[in-house]
Amino acid sequence: MSNRYKQHKLIPLTWATLALLSACSMAPRYQQPTVPLAPEFPSSSVVSTAPTSEQWNVSAAKDLGWREYFADERLQRLIELALANNKDLRVAALNVETVRAQYAIARADRLPAIGATGSATKARVAEDLSNAGRSYITESYNVGLGVASFELDLFGRVKSLSDNALNQYFAQEQARDATQISLVATVAKAYFAERTAQANMDLSTRVLQSREESKRLTDLKFKAGVISAVEVNEAVTQIETARADYAAAERAREQARNALALLIAQPLPADLPEQAPLSAQFANRELPVGLLSDVLLQRPDIQQAEFALKAANANIGAARAAFFPRITLIGSVGSGSTELSGLFAGGNSTWNFAPQVSLPIFAWGKNKANLDVAELRKNTAIVQYEQAVQSAFRDVADAMVARRTLQQQYLAQQHSDQAMAERYRLVKMRFDHGVSSSLELLDAERSSYTSQQALLRTQQTLLENRADVYKVLGGGLVSKNLAN
Repeated sequence: MSNRYKQHKLIPLTWATLALLSACSMAPRYQQPTVPLAPEFPSSSVVSTAPTSEQWNVSAAKDLGWREYFADERLQRLIELALANNKDLRVAALNVETVRAQYAIARADRLPAIGATGSATKARVAEDLSNAGRSYITESYNVGLGVASFELDLFGRVKSLSDNALNQYFAQEQARDATQISLVATVAKAYFAERTAQANMDLSTRVLQSREESKRLTDLKFKAGVISAVEVNEAVTQIETARADYAAAERAREQARNALALLIAQPLPADLPEQAPLSAQFANRELPVGLLSDVLLQRPDIQQAEFALKAANANIGAARAAFFPRITLIGSVGSGSTELSGLFAGGNSTWNFAPQVSLPIFAWGKNKANLDVAELRKNTAIVQYEQAVQSAFRDVADAMVARRTLQQQYLAQQHSDQAMAERYRLVKMRFDHGVSSSLELLDAERSSYTSQQALLRTQQTLLENRADVYKVLGGGLVSKNLAN
């Protein structure tokens, strides 16, 4: 067996050995931080109409699509448009693609980059510089495949940098998912604001019509000398109050529509589906008793914070590896000749192998400072992770207690509104028979109107809370009725 054959046979074995030697890492072993939390959310015992918690599997809340949660087809269409067109979500998606490309760059550094080279040289040698005592022309041709510069990652520096880029990519994906969940909830809340404002406009219109009719009767009584100017002025005040309320509700409706147009990045379409009643905005799903705080770990923002922590942990490995020698390999195989026709002829093969070793001896504390920075950034990431978990715990706890108390408040205001409506009916009946005064009628009507307005505000808050529950539990990103 010729020496040249032995040399070529050893080349793949050399690369395989180098790859095995590049497998270690000096990054510390990752451990998920333990954040002290209560095992269950306070005040999470919401009265449930479901016989078991199977109707709402909290551990799989992230798998519940928004279409299965929000029941109004008009709202579903608005969410579809927002997911397709929203600029903030588009930026988040582009950020994911950017970080993924950066990870591809870092991952490529773990493998040798092989490139092809070719060169041709033709030169005239001066007579005074020629060993032959005369001028002549030289020619040389070379082609080859080689590795320009490949770091033998014995101490895991390149691997740690690749792991850092990978975890940054995962973190950016979770940031995009968190943006999407927040977008769905924001569209829902803007829609509820628009619907509630429209309901307030309808209520103000009905009250205004009723008060204008009462004013007509009041004017007749005033002309007949039955009542004083005080009651006339009171009737005028009530009419103008209703008009002011209508204007305020119209402003709120238009602002909510502007918010929706911004969220879907286009004017509101004219062909939206028919809207469902405000009382039928959600599927019949209730929260089970005793919601576990472990559900927090499924939220995208929590996972984003954890991936950021893993990225910082990988950076420590790269900083530690900087204290050790860096071995860089340079080599190539090819062919060379003084004639183009003999470039690939036998005996003209070439190769070179030139490893380089660099060892930091005295860098004025630079490597130590880089390691300190990496460790401090990891500690910062730990604190940010703990902060994210505790903030998420508060978000869910607030949503749970709001859910329970808002239900109680809404039921109480419903009963109060019914009582106010009955009082107004009885006072109007007495007024029609001349028993009650116009002031008593106006007071009863004002109280009933105020009660209905309060009931609408509480209903809006209750609907927004349901949207917040979807958000804080890390609701499903994709509707099961749609293709991914």
